[in-house]
Amino acid sequence: MTNKTVRGVKIKKIPLFGRVDKRCRPRPDISALKKAQWEDPEFRERMKKRDADRLADLKANPEKYSNAGIPRGHTRATVQPLWDRANALADRFIKIMEDKGELPTGDETVEILNDDGLKVSVSVPSTEAGMAKAALREAFVYAVGPGDKKTKIQYINTVLNFTKSKPESKSKLTLNKAEDFLDEIIRGDD
Repeated sequence: MTNKTVRGVKIKKIPLFGRVDKRCRPRPDISALKKAQWEDPEFRERMKKRDADRLADLKANPEKYSNAGIPRGHTRATVQPLWDRANALADRFIKIMEDKGELPTGDETVEILNDDGLKVSVSVPSTEAGMAKAALREAFVYAVGPGDKKTKIQYINTVLNFTKSKPESKSKLTLNKAEDFLDEIIRGDD
């Protein structure tokens, strides 16, 4: 342990290893108060009701208690516009690829009933090309949506592997034998 002076103030360095933080120590006075509270039947019933209400709300609204799709440092409210933008970009990307003829157009739509009893149309890919299109769209959403760099790079790699072909190696472009070269010239003249 060394002491350090910064702008005239002595700062004592405390090694972190082997020390117990005073804020994390058990406090017997609070522990005794909590035990006394739980002995009270009225408090116990109130806590049972609170827990039952929370479980019922959890069953009714599971997305409220989940942080799936919310990157670190964001809230549900701040990340929703980013996901909406990513979905719009993905739809635009898929539309451009369909217009170029690189992806099949149209999927089979099926109507299903949601939890409220309303009919909702859902597109279901019927072919492998349609499934690949749906997977490519999701990969693009995650590639341009909010998230950490590692997963974004993986999704970008997936999109690039599907959309762009890798360049041919130089050995395939060179002709190995003189006879192959002459054969190519002969076939080119015909």
